[in-house]
Amino acid sequence: MNPSTRMRKLLWIVSLFLAFLGSACAQTYEVSIIRSWARMSKKPLGSNNVSSPRDDETTFRNGSSYGIRLTLNSRGYYGHELGFMHTRAGLRTVTYAADGTRTNVETKVRIEEAFYNFLIYMMPRGERWRPYITGGLQAHQTGNPKIENWTGRRNRNYGFNYGAGIKFKLANHVLFRLDLRDYLTGQPYGLAFADVTRQGGLMRQQEASFGLALGF
Repeated sequence: MNPSTRMRKLLWIVSLFLAFLGSACAQTYEVSIIRSWARMSKKPLGSNNVSSPRDDETTFRNGSSYGIRLTLNSRGYYGHELGFMHTRAGLRTVTYAADGTRTNVETKVRIEEAFYNFLIYMMPRGERWRPYITGGLQAHQTGNPKIENWTGRRNRNYGFNYGAGIKFKLANHVLFRLDLRDYLTGQPYGLAFADVTRQGGLMRQQEASFGLALGF
């Protein structure tokens, strides 16, 4: 069997499987493609000046995200959701050359997010409108900016999130969704602080998103 024949056979099997799910499960499963706006906390992240740090030299700026959410709905009012989001946020900082020269820099950083959420719906499965509330846990991996004389480190932080949303059925297997989420996670980078009591703690990221979902 040549590769093209195997591919056609695989697609045929997958199509039959999805058709079976669509008729038998009444949208037990959903796959959502998400686009969102990310409002980043302005909490100071520290300084690249290790010897004489200034606490407020580095802060996040707002950004945007895209990703996917995979949902398993119960027969009643509950659901479980796994999500993966890629956020491109702004970063404002000051870097220091060996001779002490200060340079103001604005750039972008990547934040990879993975999360699990529990959903509580206000309406049972099968209704046209389904508002819900949600809460869950997440991991954030914050990338380093591509700039010279950066002293922070790429790291992974964990936290929790909560929010609400609504799903609207456009067709038998197509839904439109809106979500608002509030993420709280550990402060990234480990930059220097003059006031060491300001180091660490929680960072906040708020997200407003929309997306299309396929239900099976």
